[in-house]
Amino acid sequence: MKKLAIIILLFIAGLYSFAQNDYYFGRDNQFDPKIPTPEQFFGFPIGSSLARYDKVVEYYKLLDNLSDRAQLEVIGKTYENREQVVLIVTSPDNQKNLESIRQNHLKLIDPKSSSSNNDQKVIVHLGYNVHGGEIAGTEAAILAAYYFVASTNNETIKNLEQAVVLIDPALNPDGRDRAASYFNTFKSFPPVSDPNDIEHAGGFTPHRGNHFWTDLNRDWFPLVHVESKARVDFYHKWYPNIYADYHEMGSNSAYYFEPSPPRSTWNPTIPEETYNVLNPILAKYYSESLDKIGSLYYTKEDFDNISPIYGSTYPDFQGGVGTTLEVGSSAGIEIETEVGVRKFSRNIKDNVITSIAAIKAAVAEKDVLFKHQKDFFSSALSLANKRADKYIVFGDKNDNNLTKLFLDHLLSHKIDVYELPDKFSQNGKDFEPGNAYVVPFSQPQYRILNAVFEENTTFVDSIFMDITAWSTVHGYGIPFVKVKGAVRQGQKVTDIPQIKKGGVSQKSDYAYIFNYTDYLASKSLYYLLDKGVVVKAAYKDFSASVAGTEYKFNKGAIVIPVEYQNISSDQLYNIVKEAAELTDIKILGVTTGFSTTGIDLGSNNIRRVEKPIVATLVGSGINWTDVGETWFLLGNRLNIPLTKINVASADWADLNRYTSIILSDGNYNSLSPNFIGKLQQWVANGGTLITSEGASKWAIDNKIVIGFVPDSVPRSKNEYKRLDYISQRENEGPQRIGGAIFNADLDITNPLAFGIVSRETYAIKTSNYKLPRPKSNYATVLQLTDKPQISGFLTKKNQQELKNAPLVVFENKGKGTVVLFAESPTFRGYWLSSGRILTNAIFFGSNLSSPGRYRP
Repeated sequence: MKKLAIIILLFIAGLYSFAQNDYYFGRDNQFDPKIPTPEQFFGFPIGSSLARYDKVVEYYKLLDNLSDRAQLEVIGKTYENREQVVLIVTSPDNQKNLESIRQNHLKLIDPKSSSSNNDQKVIVHLGYNVHGGEIAGTEAAILAAYYFVASTNNETIKNLEQAVVLIDPALNPDGRDRAASYFNTFKSFPPVSDPNDIEHAGGFTPHRGNHFWTDLNRDWFPLVHVESKARVDFYHKWYPNIYADYHEMGSNSAYYFEPSPPRSTWNPTIPEETYNVLNPILAKYYSESLDKIGSLYYTKEDFDNISPIYGSTYPDFQGGVGTTLEVGSSAGIEIETEVGVRKFSRNIKDNVITSIAAIKAAVAEKDVLFKHQKDFFSSALSLANKRADKYIVFGDKNDNNLTKLFLDHLLSHKIDVYELPDKFSQNGKDFEPGNAYVVPFSQPQYRILNAVFEENTTFVDSIFMDITAWSTVHGYGIPFVKVKGAVRQGQKVTDIPQIKKGGVSQKSDYAYIFNYTDYLASKSLYYLLDKGVVVKAAYKDFSASVAGTEYKFNKGAIVIPVEYQNISSDQLYNIVKEAAELTDIKILGVTTGFSTTGIDLGSNNIRRVEKPIVATLVGSGINWTDVGETWFLLGNRLNIPLTKINVASADWADLNRYTSIILSDGNYNSLSPNFIGKLQQWVANGGTLITSEGASKWAIDNKIVIGFVPDSVPRSKNEYKRLDYISQRENEGPQRIGGAIFNADLDITNPLAFGIVSRETYAIKTSNYKLPRPKSNYATVLQLTDKPQISGFLTKKNQQELKNAPLVVFENKGKGTVVLFAESPTFRGYWLSSGRILTNAIFFGSNLSSPGRYRP
């Protein structure tokens, strides 16, 4: 009887599985019965629940074990220790020769290589769920993997003989599982489609980003996070001809795919055929597949291809064709929309259908795709040779770690970099061998190299989806020059130099000193403080002789006296040695406090640094991405713990535990008068409050800071002029500052600039918010120049209004300090230059003084 019941259950399950196959793939498809269907494996019909990511990986491993079409590759691990995987699907014969197929394909990206298309296999990469809450992607990846592995359809078999399909089920596994847990927790039986239901509201923590709440779809180019680095490294192993990038948008929207809006949103360095030939070709296959199942869709609207930051645009900069595919979100199992109930299962089906269509298109149009990729890298050389400048020289002799970080950034994009064999100077910048590198523009990766250093202010359009300036060199803040003449190149660099330059010069019974100019010096500083070491910082420059060599120490130099410590000199030496080895910085042991120039080590201008204890607010109304950027900087880069307090429970938090509180961009109007009073008292008692953008405005509006000159600029009469409704987008859209890069002037005498040696720096603005000008003449730390624009779109009105605009200011309140930023200082994790100002505010904000409050 028991056996009979099991047989009946299996039979019923099989019927449901066949029904699911019919729904997603149509009745004409047949499948290998030895391959378990997704429903048989997961135990529920796909679309009725969300699959856990670990089970998706388990299913992919099973397909690898059962099928000679499939091979699973683990390409990395997330911050939460989930495996990043790609399932490689192709014919059994191709699987046996996979490495030779890959090597043969790589000939297309080498301009010097002659290759025939006769034996080439077209490479298609399907990428799903980069935004964790865009949930139909991973389920589509499950079904697509099953289809390509198990289908016995002749067309599919033939397509796999000509194609290698790379399936990434979730580009953001941590965010995906956060979303799956939430939606599975709040789904109802039967489903509730009412948009007011909690299932459709999201959750306390956002699903969109990774562990640090970062939008990984905007990290393809910056490559800040481990998921992105692993993904792009895998991308460069294959250089796919087509990359299909799956997303979701508002629930009322129909399906979207490229081509994007014409010309005005194209990147001018990318061959136009990418946009006006290849994208329309792919669109033909997508539209035909969706027509057959009656799905509405639209093209040529909304999205742009101007920057390399997205999954749909980075491939365009690599000789492939990236394509965005967006479906209106079901926000759970199903939701009411303007046109009816949108179902999770239908979204999955649309994605599966277009995934299959992408492979059909790739095989049918492979010769066009091969020619495009070959021509792309060949034309890169001729494009580069048209430039007046021929080389980049970059590096910072004062900052070994920043130089290595930027070098790693270039190498991750497969940009050719060479050692600088001789000293080189230009525009007042000096570069030295061992701390600087040469990058020729003339190379296959010219287009992505150009994007790294790009300075462009000319645009066809005036309304954009995201930032219009993306050059990462300005964000790193590393010295560089563009050179028109010849520069001698040394050995080609293929990896980050492993030569250690740091350490402790000698054990001392008097004091240790290190310059604070290295990007990771603050990490060593925190390490020392966390170990209980008494540490001081120099507020003036000085020079000292160490073992017969004279060293200059800039403002911010760290002094560790042996006296006053609660440990022995031997124990101190070991901790100092660990701090030096932690970040590979050089720490000098000195035998005297007498300086050859400037202040001596016993000066009142060398002041104690207290261990920072830092908190921030998170929750409703607060910009999660900005908070995550700060969390990543402090925790991941510098090993400084950050306490995250829920804004809903802020009233009960004991603020006296913290030395610094950071309020990222957001709406803080939900905070009670009780909390505001508590915060004001905390600052008055010696706390350092750090705010950015919306939080800065909130602090000013709530009189937490008051020392600002009122804005007396009269409003233009044009602002009151009656205009036609339809012209609103064209008139107002261009006035939005969506992301432009500017020249800025930094007061390097201010403790917030400790470790930075040049007044000339860069800043990014992603909003129209402007800080008011402080009453104190000494309180502006960073401001734009009178000719600020370097790169990005800006109207003439905004250009005028932003001249000399303050970006970072401070105000003393009682014993404490408030530091206000006009923008997030840690934008997308790669604006390291302004991130240093934030770090300095945490360490040295309590020692900032203005006239009337001197702090010895």
